[in-house]
Amino acid sequence: MDRLCPVAEDGKAASPSPTLGEVLRAFLSSVASLLKLGARPWRVLRLLAACGLPELGANIYRCAHCQKQHFGPRSCGDRHCPRCLAVKSGHWLEQQLACLLPIPYYHSVFTLPQELHALVLLNPTRLYPLLFDCASQALLEFGRHRLGGDLGITAVLHTWGQQLNFHPHLHCIVTGGALRPDGQSWRSPKQRKFLFPVRAVAALFRGKFLHGLKAMLEDADPLRLPEGCPKSGKARRAWFSLLYAQRWVVYAKRPFGGPEQVLGYLANYTHRVALSNRRLVALDKERQTVTFRYRDYRHGSHVKTLTLSALEFIQRFSWHILPLGLVRIRHYGILANNRRHRDIPRARALLEPPGRQRQLKPTPVPPPQPPMRCPHCGHEALRWIGFLDAHGRTHLQASVPLCDSS
Repeated sequence: MDRLCPVAEDGKAASPSPTLGEVLRAFLSSVASLLKLGARPWRVLRLLAACGLPELGANIYRCAHCQKQHFGPRSCGDRHCPRCLAVKSGHWLEQQLACLLPIPYYHSVFTLPQELHALVLLNPTRLYPLLFDCASQALLEFGRHRLGGDLGITAVLHTWGQQLNFHPHLHCIVTGGALRPDGQSWRSPKQRKFLFPVRAVAALFRGKFLHGLKAMLEDADPLRLPEGCPKSGKARRAWFSLLYAQRWVVYAKRPFGGPEQVLGYLANYTHRVALSNRRLVALDKERQTVTFRYRDYRHGSHVKTLTLSALEFIQRFSWHILPLGLVRIRHYGILANNRRHRDIPRARALLEPPGRQRQLKPTPVPPPQPPMRCPHCGHEALRWIGFLDAHGRTHLQASVPLCDSS
């Protein structure tokens, strides 16, 4: 069987920039004894390191012109892999086209205070959903009280800062208006510079999150506590008082210009975890270091480089591995999965009367992949017909015989 494309190889000195897979293959085994990680982070890191290697199997292709069979390395398909996320992002964006409305969209960011970071790291399975619930409920309640209807919200969980530090926050993209409960009218905000008062939304979000956190700490199955976190009594009450007293950060950006700008933003934020391969600059096997780019927002958004030890780099990346089954992109209000098919057409009919529907501008959805060229005959007639799994077993599409390519 002929090879279609080369297997992923470890980066060499001449390589202009490494990939995350190369970094993990170079350093993961040497720092394994120093990392204190659970079973899931270890499994994900090993999977990312094997992305594109023969140990994950191979895709099988056949040329419709010469009938030659070829193979190429399989990707891991994990949602934390920067190599595999680009295609998923394009597919997801295509599905969102049908839900865009001809209105401005607003962008709000809900951030948890640093005092809670260690607690969240130990309990991501329970505290990430609490973050989603409290932020979305705060926005929905303001929508009902101020606009008399239901907003549409898309919330995306991010857990990282530019330097891979732990920074849990939620990006919420919100419709600039609300659909009344009867579905017969749409109400937009009176002012266009902001959707709701930021401090009021932040106070409501803070109250909801701390109320939920207190219930979890008093639950029969309490949260795991980090060192320095008070366990009970006056110390815990004082700790909660400090959290209630401080101002929580809810950042409201300027409204989007329209549906096309929303799609452009979503393309950058929805399917990305921690960092992309293009941000990696170099790895040094002798010094055991990794260098990557970051944007310094505190100093004019200048792009700088940061060099970390391999141990510190992998440790920081592991902070952003999500719990199994956690959904990091969620929809609420009229965009909820059980409502969008009914409410979005209603809203569009109110916002675009018959005969006045405006045409959307070309969207930034990635173009389809061009046909693959056969390395044997040169025709663009290569088709995927199945794959070999990690154990060497062949899995073919239905009614596709595996013929001899010799």
